Order: sequence, then C-alpha cells, then structure tokens
Amino acid sequence: MDFKNISEETRDYIRALIECIDDGIFITDGEGTVIDLNEESLGSNKREDIVGRNMKDLVEEGIYKDSVALHVIREKRPISVVQHEETKLVTTAIPFIEDGEVKMVVCCERPIRELESLQAELRETKEESLRYEEELRYIREKTTQDVGVIIESDAMMKVVDLAFRAAEHDSRVLIEGETGTGKEVVAKLIYRNGRRANKPYVAVNCGALPESLLESELFGYEKGAFTGALEGGKKGYFELANGGVLFLDEIGEVSTGFQTKLLRAIQENEIYRIGGSKPIKTDVQIIAATNKDLAELVEEGRFRADLYYRLNILPIRVPPLRERRDDIVPLAVSFMDQLNERYSNRKHLSKQALRCMREYDWPGNVRELNNFVERLYLISAGDVIQEEDVTPILFGSAASTHKMYRETATLKENMEMLEAQVISRFMEIYKKPADVEAALGISRATLNRKISKYGLTYK
Repeated sequence: MDFKNISEETRDYIRALIECIDDGIFITDGEGTVIDLNEESLGSNKREDIVGRNMKDLVEEGIYKDSVALHVIREKRPISVVQHEETKLVTTAIPFIEDGEVKMVVCCERPIRELESLQAELRETKEESLRYEEELRYIREKTTQDVGVIIESDAMMKVVDLAFRAAEHDSRVLIEGETGTGKEVVAKLIYRNGRRANKPYVAVNCGALPESLLESELFGYEKGAFTGALEGGKKGYFELANGGVLFLDEIGEVSTGFQTKLLRAIQENEIYRIGGSKPIKTDVQIIAATNKDLAELVEEGRFRADLYYRLNILPIRVPPLRERRDDIVPLAVSFMDQLNERYSNRKHLSKQALRCMREYDWPGNVRELNNFVERLYLISAGDVIQEEDVTPILFGSAASTHKMYRETATLKENMEMLEAQVISRFMEIYKKPADVEAALGISRATLNRKISKYGLTYK
C-alpha cells in the first residue's frame, strides 16, 4: 500500500479513528513523512505545521527533539523510548513492513504521569488485596480455632473455603477423606458458621450401629413397636436434629437395603417411626462423611447412585497429612499446648523433633499425630522433647542408623534430610565445632550455615 498518496476520504477515516483513542497517536509513512496525528499528540503545535512534513526537518527545526519513527525506519523493529517533549512521554513505535520495507510507522504516546498514576493504582490494589487476604486469614483463624482446624496449608485453605460456602448456602455436603483426617471437624465448622448454628447438631456413626438399631436410632419408634421399646416411644436422630444439622459419619458402611429408606427420608424431608403410620416432617441439613470412595462403590453396585447424587451436592475432600505437610508442625504445637494447659506444664517440641515429625507420612493422619504428641508428652522426662525421643518411635531401627528417607520427597529433599542427619550425628559424637568440621571435611563457615539451615544444636 502506498501511504504517500492516500485519498482525503481515507485520511478523514484515519483521523476519525485515532481521535477516539485517549493516547497520543502519531503516524508517518516509510520515509518519515507525517501522515496524521490526533489532538492528544499534537500538543501546542498546529496541525498544518506538522502533517505532510518529514520528521527529519521537524527535528532540525527544533519542533521535536527526536523522532522515534526515524529510528524504527532505520532498524525495522518496534522501539519504546522515554521522550522529553512538552511533557515526559513513553512512546512506542511499531512499523508496518511489506516486502521487507517499512511502509508506515504508528507511534503511541502516553504521559509518564498517567503511567505513574496507573502504577500507584496498581500498588493500592495490591495493598488492598493483601489487607483483604490478611483479614480473611484472621477471620478464618477466629472461626476455625474453636473446632480445632489448622489452616496453614493451601490444601486446607480450600477445604475451609468450601466449608464456609456450604454453611452459607445450607446445602447437603459429602465429606470424603482417609480415617483420621478430621472430617467431623469440618462438619462442625460448617455447622458453627451456618444459619443453623443455634439449632441442634446431631452426629451419628453409621458404621458403629447394626442395621437393626440404625433404623430405630435414626427414625425413632412408637410405643409397642417391638419388645423392649420404651413406653412412650422414642424420637430418632432426624427428629432430634430438626431445624439443625444431622452428621452421618461412615455413610459408606450403610447397607443398600437401608440406603433406600435413607434416600426417601432425605428426598421427601419426612420420616416414619418404626411402628408408626403418619409421616413426620423434618428440616435438617445433611452432612455425610466417608473414608471410602463412594463413586467407586456406586460402580460396584454397593451404594445407590440416587442416594450418592442426593448427598454429593457439595463435595469436600479433606486431604491426608502427607499432602499438607505445612499443617503438621502447627498441629503438633497446638496439641502440645492443649496438653500443657490440661496438666499445667510447660513442655515443648524442639526444632529438630518438629522437623523429624514433618518428614513422617502419618498414615493415621491427624488422629495419629494427636495420639503421638500425647505419647511423647507422657514418656518424656524433660521439658524439651528432642529428635532422639521422636525418631525411634516413628522410624524404628532405621532412625538409629540414620537411613531415614521419604518416598514422596524429591531427591533434593531426601539429600537435605540425610545431610541434616549426618551433621547432627557428627555433632553428637565430636561435640566441638573444630572436630566436626575436620571430620566432615568442610569449612567452619559452611558448617555454621548448615547448622543454622537445619536448626541443629550441640547436645
């Protein structure tokens, strides 16, 4: 396209277009002759003194100090520069190249003060976002500490966010996770932050009751319904939880026969007592929990698909501790604090002990960690629980020979773990830093840096 000889109609179209843009727009042809510019770019100059003239002449006459368009024509590439004309500008010039030749250059100008203003706005937005995150974290901590939720890890942050959403919308929730991950803790978090917080909370371990008892416990019975029934009959858990929350733990243990009765109660919001003929309306938020994969049980025909879909409105998966290692140390410290308060004592875990505990996979999850901390508390003689108190229990004989490793860790993480163990062992044997550095074959500075890195101390 020949930009030197464009029609007046095309020129008017270009001008109408560039005048719609807030930034300064400056257009030249491939030889540096000005095709057009908008009012933002014109400044105090007159259009007739600029349009149609070459930038070389305009620079020589002192109308402009420099021309980024001329640099682009020479170098045949986009260029961004800071220019000092009537005001300080950031100018980006982009060439239109055809057959290897620059045919046109479009320059976009923006005052530095606008960029600074945008940067200031961006900083304010970031600061506001940080304040919001801090406030949200504070609110989370306040609303979760009563039910024992530790939320250092991103994985548990997501769990808590979903729990708050479930509380807000009063929806049915299915909480899945391995044994000991704290599924009921999440259920209580939903309850205490929902609109039913002042209503009953009833928890039922479905796996702990035989089916014959489960029906009477959940639905209740009328007097004379069976031998041994109470004279006045008995309300079931659905009635006791009316208006509140009914937590059905280990829902995956319920037989397919009873699942049908449970489905009807949830679907119709009513139950029949054993021996009763009148339906009893109920209003409960159902929160179910399982350590099984219910979707897999559905495929195997061991769990009703329609009940699964009724329960699985808002699924929450509580990850095991090995997937949220950031929670291990704060959980352990929290459990130790609770024990100190209970026994009026001041015991604490050393850095090395906590580091060692963080590397363990905790197959029994939070429950195992809780029991382990209590065991350490009871068997330790001193106020400080050390690494040697922890490793024999967690890792057995492997710990005493310092061959501990973790299959889920990276090579670098395992190497660092081994390095910490070797240095710690040499510190026990040699006692003096000079002897340790000589035995390890490293400098004093390297030794001190690694001792600090791994939180080691001389015994």
